[in-house]
Amino acid sequence: MTKEKAAPGATIIDVDQYPPLLDEEAAAAFLTELSLRDTSKRANNALETKRVQISHAVRGYIEVLEKAIRTNDIATIIEQAHEIRGLAANAGLEAVGRLADGLYKYVDTATRLEAPIDAEVISLHINAIARASTTASEAKAYGEAVATELNALVTHKLQAINRLKTKSA
Repeated sequence: MTKEKAAPGATIIDVDQYPPLLDEEAAAAFLTELSLRDTSKRANNALETKRVQISHAVRGYIEVLEKAIRTNDIATIIEQAHEIRGLAANAGLEAVGRLADGLYKYVDTATRLEAPIDAEVISLHINAIARASTTASEAKAYGEAVATELNALVTHKLQAINRLKTKSA
């Protein structure tokens, strides 16, 4: 089943209509290779060799995030939080990823619901992200606890937004 899209000549096709990337034999060999311990070890080694570069990239995103808060650039805040949450764990900055995830969820949801965004919530997240990214020992000791508390705050704020939106609907 195909559906015409608004763009001229563009067509959306169902998933089962996509041609296979690999034939059955190659797909089976690929899955076998992925399941080998050696494959996982090689992947981890490859990540480890790039960890410093990934960490620098995360810190670059954090700098952009800090500038975005000063200019109230919500789109950039969402974009950078998304990038940070995706890369942070690969850089060994798991707490940073959790903090960025909470920030992303809060700002993205509030924006989509056209609800007011609490600048203090954003500021708390950005300060925690910046601090956790620069002091590994503090990130390990306190990062998860801070991420848990900030995620609870985000949940509370989003529930309040949902209540307001439900009452006004």
